[in-house]
Formats: sequence, structure tokens, C-alpha cells
Amino acid sequence: MTGSMMELKSSNGIFNRLDDKKKENILSVSMKEFSDNGFKSANINIIAEKARVSVGAMYKYFDSKRALYLACLEWSLIRLSSKIGGVIDSETDLFIIIERIIQVIQDSRIENEQFNKLYYEMATESNAEFAMLISGQIEGVTSNLYAAYLKEAQNSGLIRQDLDPRFFAFFIDNLFMMLQFSYSCEYYKDRMQLYTYSDVFSDDIRLRDQAMRFIKGALLYTPNEN
Repeated sequence: MTGSMMELKSSNGIFNRLDDKKKENILSVSMKEFSDNGFKSANINIIAEKARVSVGAMYKYFDSKRALYLACLEWSLIRLSSKIGGVIDSETDLFIIIERIIQVIQDSRIENEQFNKLYYEMATESNAEFAMLISGQIEGVTSNLYAAYLKEAQNSGLIRQDLDPRFFAFFIDNLFMMLQFSYSCEYYKDRMQLYTYSDVFSDDIRLRDQAMRFIKGALLYTPNEN
């Protein structure tokens, strides 16, 4: 991450006053521990040892394991939102925005792998408390943005008039989410390969092209429609 790290609401003032390099080291080690072992089995003592920080210092930085977990998710959200926000701010064409978001997902697969694993584990393994806290942050803003862009595209006559922007924002975001999981979680990796071909992850251009054909097929009128 370039530039100064934003202050994290899930951490306290002591942690936020650390230099960015130390904060990123602690959060990177924590992300790996949580993504490898899940929230319940992750161990702050192990995190402290690998981050070369005392256990006492860790509990000064974060009031609990829960606070550290939320800080990791918040940190990842800031990074991902910054990249997606850059795409949205620099473009007005709906289809260019969608294609570039897919490219961000592809280009960030390594950087975001641990976050995607955390989000998947949070959403599927009875961590409802965290899911409710984070899903609103992850999807509350993007859902409104996607729906607004779809509505604007409708108003300009770019896409079909008989679709509901709110539903289609949900469908498109699900595609983005499945792509993120497919680049990070073994089950979804295997699933994508089962439906496509074994070398699919080395052919980003083809995957992106096929995704755009699918999306445009849903959003645009076909020649036989009135």
C-alpha cells in the first residue's frame, strides 16, 4: 500500500500512531493467521511472535482478538475500495467500469487472497456477527453505486429498459464475488476449472472477455427484441 495508512476504527490510538511499516507488518501477519486458521482457532500469541511484537503490546494495540480481526478486514477493505474507487472515479462508461473492476479482481488476486478467504470463511462458517458488521461496509456502498450506474445507463438508452437496476446490481456484484472466491478458495478454484478448463487461471483476457459477453448479453437488447 502506498502513502500513509488511514486510521483504523477497529484499532485504538496507540496502534494508529505506529509508523505505516510496523502497522502493515502486524496486519499482514494477522491476516495470514486468520485466513489460515479462521477466527476461532487463530492465536494472538503466534501472531505476536511472527510479527516480532510482544503479546502485551498486541493487547495494547487491540483490545481483543475480535478487534484485531475487524482491523484486518477494515484494512483490506480500504485497499480494495481505493482501487475500485479509482476505476469508478476515472470512468463514466458502464461497461468499461465493469470490465476494469474484473481486471482489478484479477490483478489483485495475490494481494487480496487472504482477505477473500477471510470473507468466505466469515460468510459461510457461522461467523454471523462479523458478516453483519462487514457486509454492510463491503456491499452497502457498492450496491448503491452499481444501481446508480445502471439507472444512468438506462436513462441514456445504453441498456434495456425492462430490467430493475437494484436486482441487476445484485447479480453483477455476485459475479464479482464469485470471481474473488474463485481466485482464492480451493473449492471455487476447482469449480471454475470444472466448468471451464484446467488452465483457466492463466488466461485472464479470455475470462474477462467471456464475463463481459455474459453481462452485455443480459443488459443489452438483442436484435429480435422490441
